[in-house]
Amino acid sequence: MAYDGSLTEIAAKVAATKRRLTLLALGHAFWPVFVLVMLFLAAALSGGFDRLDKITAALITPLIIAGGGSLVWRGMKFYAEPGEAEAARLLEAPSELRPLSSLKDRPAHPSAAAAGLWEAHRTRLLAELKNLRLPSFGAQWKTLDPYLLRGLLPAAVIGFAVLAGGDGPGRVWRALFPDYGALVGADKMVVEAWVTPPEHTGRPPIFLKPGTENVRVPMGSEVTLRTEARSAPKLVMRGARDKAAKFVETPDGAWEAKAKISGDTRVSVRWWGERARYGFQVLPDAAPVIEFVAPPEPGSQDRVKIAWKASDDYGLAAVELAVRLQTPHPAAPGAEDRVPVPLPGTAGVKELDAKNELDLSRHRWAGLPVEIQLVAVDGAGQEGRSESISYTLPEKLFLDPLARAAQEARVTVLREPRGYAEFGKNEQALQDGAVNTPATGRLSAAPEGVRQAVLMLESMTYKGEMFIDDLGVFMGLQMAESTLVAAWNKAEADAVEPLLWAIALKLEFGSAADAARRLEAARAALERALRDGAPEEEIRRLMEAFRDAANEYLAAKMAEAIANGLEEPPSTEDGEAAADGQGPGGQDFEDMLNALQDLTETGASDQARQLLSDITNMLENLEFQKGGEGQQGQGMPGQQAGGEESDVPPEEQELTDAMRRLSELLREQRQLNDDTLAQQRGEEPGQPGGAPPPFGSPEGEGADEGAGGQQEGDGMGRGEENPGQAGTGAGSEGEPQDGDQGGGLQRGGTLAERQAQLGDLLDRLAEQSGQDEGGGQAGEDGQIDPDALSAIRDAQRRAEQALETGNEGRAILEQERATQLMSELSRELAGELDSLQSQRMGEQGATSDPMGRSLMGAGNDGEGVNIPEEAERQRAKDILDELRRRYNEAENEEEREYLRRLLDRF
Repeated sequence: MAYDGSLTEIAAKVAATKRRLTLLALGHAFWPVFVLVMLFLAAALSGGFDRLDKITAALITPLIIAGGGSLVWRGMKFYAEPGEAEAARLLEAPSELRPLSSLKDRPAHPSAAAAGLWEAHRTRLLAELKNLRLPSFGAQWKTLDPYLLRGLLPAAVIGFAVLAGGDGPGRVWRALFPDYGALVGADKMVVEAWVTPPEHTGRPPIFLKPGTENVRVPMGSEVTLRTEARSAPKLVMRGARDKAAKFVETPDGAWEAKAKISGDTRVSVRWWGERARYGFQVLPDAAPVIEFVAPPEPGSQDRVKIAWKASDDYGLAAVELAVRLQTPHPAAPGAEDRVPVPLPGTAGVKELDAKNELDLSRHRWAGLPVEIQLVAVDGAGQEGRSESISYTLPEKLFLDPLARAAQEARVTVLREPRGYAEFGKNEQALQDGAVNTPATGRLSAAPEGVRQAVLMLESMTYKGEMFIDDLGVFMGLQMAESTLVAAWNKAEADAVEPLLWAIALKLEFGSAADAARRLEAARAALERALRDGAPEEEIRRLMEAFRDAANEYLAAKMAEAIANGLEEPPSTEDGEAAADGQGPGGQDFEDMLNALQDLTETGASDQARQLLSDITNMLENLEFQKGGEGQQGQGMPGQQAGGEESDVPPEEQELTDAMRRLSELLREQRQLNDDTLAQQRGEEPGQPGGAPPPFGSPEGEGADEGAGGQQEGDGMGRGEENPGQAGTGAGSEGEPQDGDQGGGLQRGGTLAERQAQLGDLLDRLAEQSGQDEGGGQAGEDGQIDPDALSAIRDAQRRAEQALETGNEGRAILEQERATQLMSELSRELAGELDSLQSQRMGEQGATSDPMGRSLMGAGNDGEGVNIPEEAERQRAKDILDELRRRYNEAENEEEREYLRRLLDRF
């Protein structure tokens, strides 16, 4: 057992000796490799490679790797693994007995006498084994490593690693994999990147720097990357779904790529390595919210009046009215129609509180009980719905029997949801002389509604040449019948709708209906172009179309009036204005159209849309009436029909003065609203218009004396001042009066200060209106309804507070509220003034002029068709021309881009 234990111990010593020999052999073979690796790691961890320029690093690293590879190959070539025999020899070399080798000996001549001696020899050898010591090979290591680099270099590497900390692995990685693209110039590659948020968000572009992380962008944003390189880089996008987009070459020789960001994404540009990297986080886009403020109610001219409010985090793109039948047709239980709802102001407003009047009398379900629902759509296409409300759509009243029948045939076709039946293959049509009967008998495949409409039209036109006076109507009905008979599908059958509608209107209302339809179409197209920011040429073309449609409508109404017995047209034969400038097609109306064209050309879209709406409303209310004896259908307060002045009762004079001052306040409030909109868009607010004259000027001075008992008007239904005269306080001779100085709205100051001044002026108007005791209703004894003034003042105060806190959006809503209340109050006062004048004048003559306005000039003041002064329009044109000139002459690209953005705003 002792013998076995000694052998185990000796085997362990031999193995340890062999390991030392192996380490020494590896040292001899791979010592240069060890030194090179240690020096490389020390240099990398200390940041030495990061301090080198990219080209030097890209050259040195491959050389080091190549040199290391050759040294490894040399070491493998010269390395020889030590054996156990050599390890045993070196282990027993210090002993003279050489116990490891001697134990393997055997007696040459074994005998009994020598057995004892041999056993004593083995015992001595085993004892010597215990005295054997492992060789140190210190001399060999000193010869190989005289400077103890095998300890110093690892210590240095560990020290540099501790100092490098968390950046240590990165330094080693950059040292092993430098920017090899620097050898081909890729290190000088510059990547320009920017993110363009969707237009509906209203956010500006975001310019990025390489390595930018966690950039928060709206969903649907577009990232654009642009660079210059010898070949196309690679764009890699990693996110919820990895995507790859390609760079394409631009005409100027650069490379550009664009990609949509639909989720959290990392974008990388690669060309001989990664050149740029960006990280994006998508901001949520909530669906819009919309609701009815009040139940729908009937409006004027068979319209539906709706009040609603809506909001969206980025802005509303559109609002629609969804209409569904309460009792749907079994063939189309889910049928729904969408009716666009005009947005007040420009699209993209985050909060809206509006009222609209929609003409749904032409809808296919007019006269039927329906479910209506408001639908708000944001720029991303998301929809938000209000609650459903039961309502019966108004239908246009047709008293003419033939018009009513045409309308019935029209809705019968439109309300049919089913399509045409399919015909099978007609084999007989392939035979010689055969007739393709299905091609000539499509009516048999038509749905029931279409067949019923054909029978109705056939009954209406039976011997129609004997009973229908208008040949055009008769031919139109026959054309509608032929269209339905020959229709191949439901879409072709529905094409008769405009024809039947036009026939019904013509039978009921006369030929002016066609002109009214063209006028509405031209207005809608121009309004849509102004709202959507259409190109300048397109807006100019649509403006000309609207001008032509307006003149055609005036001519049609005039012809209709003459046919109804109007003896004398209110304008001269050449279409110029009458002597007082108030005839249809006269200078006032032409000025309005010219002002509208100037606004469209100068980019004042909001003002142009408001003026367009006012002109259209005025034309829709146009009425030509036959004047009384000795009258031309025109007059002003304080004048007789012939122009002779007469005494005006004090209550009418006071009411006229109050209306004039309220009109001036309304103009200033609108101007302030426009300036607030400009400030919200980041533009420079314009200066306010002429200051209104002070309220309460001494009698006989200032505006009261200049009024002369007349309300300032423009002859076109505007209850506001003449351009260039309002706010001047001109007396009877047109000269400014002393009492007017310093009493109006100041031109300077912030928007909040200007709003406060308007509130003070409104308070002064309320004080003057309430000087007599007793209060009273609006217009009674020249007084103004105090409740209405209080509501206007509250809206102005809220607007002022919003402006002081920088909330332009809220201020705009409150200013619009104040403007609306002023307009309603102005209409109430105008109606009361008309009533007073009618009572005073009795039956002396007509109460409206050829334009459908009150002869007293205070009638349909409306919302006041606010036409900018010619000087203001000319100044806007001059600014636009100057911007264009500078854009064409600019040589700096940044300056040209800035000027281009300014022109886009116009």
